[in-house]
Amino acid sequence: MAPPKRHANLAQRGLDVDLLGIPGTTRRFLSGRAVLYRLQLSPSEASRIYTCELVVYPGGRPPRVYVVSPDLNELAGEREIPHIYDSDRPGVRLCLYYPKHDEWQSGMKLSETFVPWTVRWLWYFEMWLWSGEWKGGGMHPNTARRRYGINRKMKSRAGDERTTED
Repeated sequence: MAPPKRHANLAQRGLDVDLLGIPGTTRRFLSGRAVLYRLQLSPSEASRIYTCELVVYPGGRPPRVYVVSPDLNELAGEREIPHIYDSDRPGVRLCLYYPKHDEWQSGMKLSETFVPWTVRWLWYFEMWLWSGEWKGGGMHPNTARRRYGINRKMKSRAGDERTTED
């Protein structure tokens, strides 16, 4: 029998982020349910500074990253920003990896994954603002919720209706 999989706890995750030594980083505990790190990140010396929030959860739940300032939607104007998730909190939630490909696992360090991935995403965002083309590659997961196969049935019915109308 294999030993149970161990996940880094919030203290270990915090030490990992603290050891990066990013100036101006703050940490706030959210009632033991998560830790919120506020980081000032810039993808290059010529780039603006972005205020990002890294929300870290205990166990195997993946962290989330939000850019809270400057307002990315304002910078994008009328364009739809690629590789982001809908969010019900302030800031823009970034899509940094494809979950189904196991690109992140709970044993990985944040200093080697989420923090550099965020900086890289910001780099591609700035290039996208300038060129209008997303050069960061990647795939964005389908975020439509599926419950009990309802969406699949609805899609097949919609497809059937279209077929009969054609």
